[in-house]
Amino acid sequence: MLKVFYTAGPGNAFGVFEDWRNGLPDASTSHVAYSRQFMDACRRHGAQALITSYHGAGQERQAHGLSIVRRPDPAQGRRGLAYHRGLLRRAQQNIRDATRFGANLVVLTEDSSPAHYMPLIRRGVTVVQALHTRLWREDRAPGLLGRLRLRAMAPRYRRDLAAVLSCSDVVTRQLRQLAGPDHCPVVEFLPLYRAEHYDGMSAPVIDAQPLDIAFVGRIEANKGVLDLVEIARRLRMGGGDCRFHICGTGSAEDALRQQIAAHGLEGMFRLYGWCDRDRLRAVIGRCQLGIVPTRRDFIEGFNQVVVETILSGRPAIVSDICPAVNYLADSVTVVPAGDTQGYVRAIRELAQDRDRLARHVAACHAESRPFLDETLSFGAALDRVFTALRDGHPVVPRAIPVRSGDQTVSR
Repeated sequence: MLKVFYTAGPGNAFGVFEDWRNGLPDASTSHVAYSRQFMDACRRHGAQALITSYHGAGQERQAHGLSIVRRPDPAQGRRGLAYHRGLLRRAQQNIRDATRFGANLVVLTEDSSPAHYMPLIRRGVTVVQALHTRLWREDRAPGLLGRLRLRAMAPRYRRDLAAVLSCSDVVTRQLRQLAGPDHCPVVEFLPLYRAEHYDGMSAPVIDAQPLDIAFVGRIEANKGVLDLVEIARRLRMGGGDCRFHICGTGSAEDALRQQIAAHGLEGMFRLYGWCDRDRLRAVIGRCQLGIVPTRRDFIEGFNQVVVETILSGRPAIVSDICPAVNYLADSVTVVPAGDTQGYVRAIRELAQDRDRLARHVAACHAESRPFLDETLSFGAALDRVFTALRDGHPVVPRAIPVRSGDQTVSR
């Protein structure tokens, strides 16, 4: 019997579990939640599972051989040495839970160090890790604690983990850089979406004035949202006619409103706050473009907003720190992270050349197809792990090819 211990992290896995046990479509996110894909994989393979989540509203539930429980995250909100101590306490709790459950497979989906799980590995438990973010920031060298942590992780990625599930080629590259050529098997996956979530989206009005641009996500400085103020200011100085539609909330929301008012840019911004799926569709439906200006100090693993913009039939102007651009070509314009003038240039070029904008729009349909393909999903990656454990053979690696095309990098 396959018995799997799975760490779902801070997301609302309890809401996902309710939909799953009642046979309802996953309504928690715009993509198919990774915890939902895990639950479906368990059902396909007849596995039992214990799922833990940090989500604050969760209560223990059981159905169809799966159980889900809430566990607090001792690392949350901590920094420096306290953060690393929290990671160790979290791992110790996970080991206790997995042992009591009798797990023969542990799937880690958090920023845990696999070195912490050696007690399980030494007892013959198979451990795999799903990496959803980079292992380290690439804009600066790790500090002392970070370097020590990476040094402890490297041999685990070489000889102890059964596999790593990687969310992008960038994450895979970091793992190879850390562990060397003899690393464990790596199975790459892409976020999975349902085509019906985007059915009925109106096509963008190519020649509309002004040019409407959507920003979707957390309103945080490292997401680049405050850079939009400077971008708008420069566009206005040059006579650019555009509006930014901001969907989301976050700690920088007050600063964003203050800066918009300080520069007299109220006419160039619309702030909607948090949007449910229907409201988000309505806002994006009024836009011709999306923009994802993530800064280099954000540890980006993929950036699903890029894909969601393309699935909506809108091309995107995207920071080069977002690994999602490596899987897209003619539907994105790539700008170096933090280069506000590069974003200004990209917007002006598309505003002035509507034929080029139309070509980018036309590319969205074909380039979104891999993200609708279940064979490239996290669930399919789990299938490889489950099958290998059942049949007693190593996990078969998988690399998803990156794309190249007429990506315009504005400099």
